[in-house]
Amino acid sequence: MNVLLVNPWIYDFAAFDLWAKPLGLLYIAGALQKLGCSVHLIDCLDRNHPGLAEIKSNKWGCGKYYKEEVEKPPVLRHIPRKYKRYGIPVSLFEKQLENENPDLILVSSGMTYWYPGVFKAIEILKKRFVDVPILLGGIYATLCTEHAKRYSGVEVFPGGDIAKIIEKIFSVAGRRMNKEGYNLQNAALRKLFDSLYPAYELYSKLDYVAIRTSRGCPFRCSYCATGLLSDTFVQKNPDKVVDEIEYFCKNLAIKNVAFYDDALLFNAENHIGEILTGIIRRKINCYFHTPNGLQARYINERIASLMHRANFICPRLSLETTNVMRQRETGNKVTNEEFKTAVKNLYNAGYKTGEVGAYVMMGMPGQDFKEVEDSIKFVSDLGAKVFLVEYSPIPGTKDWQEYKFNFRDPLFHNNSIFPLYDIEDWGKFQKLKDFTRQRNESNNQ
Repeated sequence: MNVLLVNPWIYDFAAFDLWAKPLGLLYIAGALQKLGCSVHLIDCLDRNHPGLAEIKSNKWGCGKYYKEEVEKPPVLRHIPRKYKRYGIPVSLFEKQLENENPDLILVSSGMTYWYPGVFKAIEILKKRFVDVPILLGGIYATLCTEHAKRYSGVEVFPGGDIAKIIEKIFSVAGRRMNKEGYNLQNAALRKLFDSLYPAYELYSKLDYVAIRTSRGCPFRCSYCATGLLSDTFVQKNPDKVVDEIEYFCKNLAIKNVAFYDDALLFNAENHIGEILTGIIRRKINCYFHTPNGLQARYINERIASLMHRANFICPRLSLETTNVMRQRETGNKVTNEEFKTAVKNLYNAGYKTGEVGAYVMMGMPGQDFKEVEDSIKFVSDLGAKVFLVEYSPIPGTKDWQEYKFNFRDPLFHNNSIFPLYDIEDWGKFQKLKDFTRQRNESNNQ
């Protein structure tokens, strides 16, 4: 069976490739390959696409996307910013489709408010492959299922269980599963997860890979959707994680690896501790990044030392706020004292001022600007780098239910437009960004 996988464009006011890869789609690709399928990938967000002029990356593999300004959707016309399509030109996508002859097409979806890119890809695919079934999955399809079913024009399959997705693919294509491959109906989730590598060989050039050492999250933060995307928490066998990292570094000449885990340090001594020990023992020479944030309470002296020895670059800790009440209300995953201890342990392990980072969130429900400023000062006074992130209301979360959010269009989930605040407040957010920049620059001097 020939399966075409498509990762659509981003339609947004801003976007940057911070180790962003369609990891779920790549795991599905790996599973399909093991089942004997012919798999092709078109990643519209591939900055190294052979049809594009070279786009520079920084030393860690990140960089800007190719972009084109597009018309704003009517509901966003009041936003005083330019709206863009990020990713390869549409003409390049259409040209690449000329070489495809799929039996089935699987389209992924990222942030809920990026659905215009999903719809654009589906529109083109339906015109080109009139009789080929198209399945839509991913984050948007899972969190906004009814919206996707109503407006996408294709079959929607929510959820992130790879086994169920593969079964659905074969069911829609009208084919029986290869009996010599995995029996996905009976395989344990852990066994399946442990054995799969994301199919990065489908790319012609890579600056980094993203991997996941676990599935789901044991925490239930009030603003986070991970528990909705995966209702179980499973960690991979540490030795198999090290095998996977070693494979990509040796076979694909990878130098940068990003962990996509939502709870990378949970069960630290038996999981990440063993992974880092294996990396050091095997002398795997690459750099590791943590864009999803780390739980500070698990960074003891030993874990901090292993992180430094294994080449963790600017570990990013999840703090969000120093407001004690809000910390408790949003999930109770960190205290200010635990954060201080983690930063101290990282410094003692060898990290210097400005080489440890922390996420601080702004635009949360009921949050005033002083709370954000106090949090920025707290992090900066410890010598850590502040990464400001904007709050996004996500359907199905505890916050969504508690505050009774009722946005008529997923486009209003976009954190770039501070959906809980008036445009008149944007100047205050910009002041917080400027203040953060000044504090970070001061720590770097």
